Amino acid sequence: MSIAQGGEFAFVIFGAAVTTGVMTTSQDELLVLVVSLSMALSPLASIVNDRATRMFAPRKAANYETPPDEENPVIIAGFGRFGQIAGRVLAARKIHFTALDISAEQVDFIKRFGNKVYYGDASRVDLLRAAGADKAKVFVLAIDDVESSMRTAEAVTKHFPHLKIFARARNRKHAYRLMDLGITLIQRETFLSALDLARDMLMGLGMPRAEAERTMRTFRDHDEHRLFEHYTHHNDQEKMQDLAKASGKELEEMFERDAAEAKGETAPPAAHGRHFPFG
Repeated sequence: MSIAQGGEFAFVIFGAAVTTGVMTTSQDELLVLVVSLSMALSPLASIVNDRATRMFAPRKAANYETPPDEENPVIIAGFGRFGQIAGRVLAARKIHFTALDISAEQVDFIKRFGNKVYYGDASRVDLLRAAGADKAKVFVLAIDDVESSMRTAEAVTKHFPHLKIFARARNRKHAYRLMDLGITLIQRETFLSALDLARDMLMGLGMPRAEAERTMRTFRDHDEHRLFEHYTHHNDQEKMQDLAKASGKELEEMFERDAAEAKGETAPPAAHGRHFPFG
C-alpha cells in the first residue's frame, strides 16, 4: 500500500523517454495519467491500509491492573478532568474510592502526583467485581467517550443494579441514551459551567447579582424540566424541534412574568396554562 504510488520524478523520466524515442506520446500520456491517479489515491490507500491492519492484525491482551481487594463505597470510571474533581472532593472528605481509567498514559500521569487510580476497562464485569462493585454504594460514570460510557453503563445496570449511578453526559442525546437504561442522576458536562459564565455575563452588563442568579436558577430549572419532560419524544426529531421552539417561547414568557411581578404589574398568563414553581 505504501510503495504503490508513483512520484513526480516519473514525469521527468517519461519526458526523457519520449525525447529519445523510447516511448510514444500516447504511451507517455497514459503513464502520466496512471501515475497521477496513483498519487491522488494514496491518501485513500493509506486509510484502507490502516483499517485493514487494525482489523486483521493479532490483538494483544491489555495488561489491565487488578485493584486491591478493598470495600470502597465509591467507584469512579474515567479519571480525567471530570472524574478527578469528584475524586478530589471525596479525598478531601476522607471518603475512600476506587478509580478506573482505560488510558494507560493518563493513569501513569495521575500516579506521578500520588493519586490511586488503576488501568482498566470499566465496562468489563470482571474488573468491576475486582474493584468491589458488588459491595460499593455509588458509581460515578465520568468517561468522556460516549460509546465507552454507554458500554460501561450497560454493564453496571445489568450486573450491579444496586449501585446508584451518577453519570456524566456529553450532551442531551447522550443523556437520553443513559435515561434509556434507567439512569436519571445525570449531569451534562458543560451545562453548569455555561450557566456560571452566563451569570457573570449578565452581571458584566450591569445586572445586580441577585437578579442574575435568579435568572440562571430559572433557566436551569426550566432546562432540566424540559430534559425529562421531552424524554419520551427524543427519537422524534420533528417533534423535538417543535418542543424546543415552544420551550423557548415559554421561557421568554416566564421572564416577562418575573419582570412584571418585580415591578408590581399584572403578570401575563402562563404559556399553555402552565407555570413552574421555580425558586
